[in-house]
Amino acid sequence: MADMDFKEPYNILYFLGLVLALLIPTLPATLTWLSVLQNMNS
Repeated sequence: MADMDFKEPYNILYFLGLVLALLIPTLPATLTWLSVLQNMNS
């Protein structure tokens, strides 16, 4: 039973960490696109 109680939050934290790790490399591209779109609008 202790394993079941521990498993759920661990999986959620592991999933969030995985998502963050996958998003980090896209930060420069996202910031670049935001600046490009702002320059097009102004």
